[in-house]
Amino acid sequence: MAETLEQRPYGRTGEPVTVIGLGGSYLDKHSLGDGVATVRRALDLGINYFDTAPAYGRGASQVILGHTLEGCTTPYLLATKLGYLATPKDFRSPDALRAQLWENLRALRRSQVDILQVHLAEWACWWKDGADNQPLSLDETYDFANAAVMQVLREAKAQGICRFISITADHAEELAHVLRHVEVDACLVAYDYTLLSRKALKTALPLAREKGVAYIAAGVIKSIGADKGESPDPRLNELQKASGLSLVTLTVRYLIADPAITTILVGAATPEELEERVVAAQAGPLPPELHQAVEKLSLP
Repeated sequence: MAETLEQRPYGRTGEPVTVIGLGGSYLDKHSLGDGVATVRRALDLGINYFDTAPAYGRGASQVILGHTLEGCTTPYLLATKLGYLATPKDFRSPDALRAQLWENLRALRRSQVDILQVHLAEWACWWKDGADNQPLSLDETYDFANAAVMQVLREAKAQGICRFISITADHAEELAHVLRHVEVDACLVAYDYTLLSRKALKTALPLAREKGVAYIAAGVIKSIGADKGESPDPRLNELQKASGLSLVTLTVRYLIADPAITTILVGAATPEELEERVVAAQAGPLPPELHQAVEKLSLP
């Protein structure tokens, strides 16, 4: 694996990030030792973007990354999140959000994090008093910019506790609804830009490009069943078998062809899983005819 990973600018910040980033949601799947080994292998492979959250592994993901990255002198960006608080009212409490931020930093063994993100920004409880963890209404007006979480993110950036701020979501249309009304450096969308879904192409991705915001594609492997080796969609399984490539390789090589994606966030529980994803990225985009065959699988 002598090839280096392609790097792309992190939105208007210009920070160079590898086109493959390591997502932290699976780092504790087998053992803490495997998680540490996976992060170390990521550094060896040249990956310089790491994403975690207090909800991942009930905090284990942040602990693994904090332990492994401590003392690392190679430049990298580390992103964590605010969210999954104890009660809906805490989502509207600056004090509760600041407390979680400091807990995150303690777990990560650092006084500053590169990127601070809103976890699942499509939840209405971020933006409206008395709301629960249900999706926000696309027809309702919210005071997004002055919500407690945006105040805390801006405050953390002004104080140097984070360098950049971001929003994340599992649904591209809802994320775009928030992104229209807030000023952030990046956005992350899970599941809506994959071998089978192109929803982000009509909503979040063009808006991110228009605003100069970094776009992180996440959930790209899990959402199509590639982590299990077979998709529930028979058309995709047929195409995968004919191509001779794994679903993981198809996914990475398909998405890497889109220069509007800043980083493809991949989860991995072992160094071997991570290596498969990196090798796929190093191979570059799919051949044109195979890329077009994937395009035809797109759902409405």
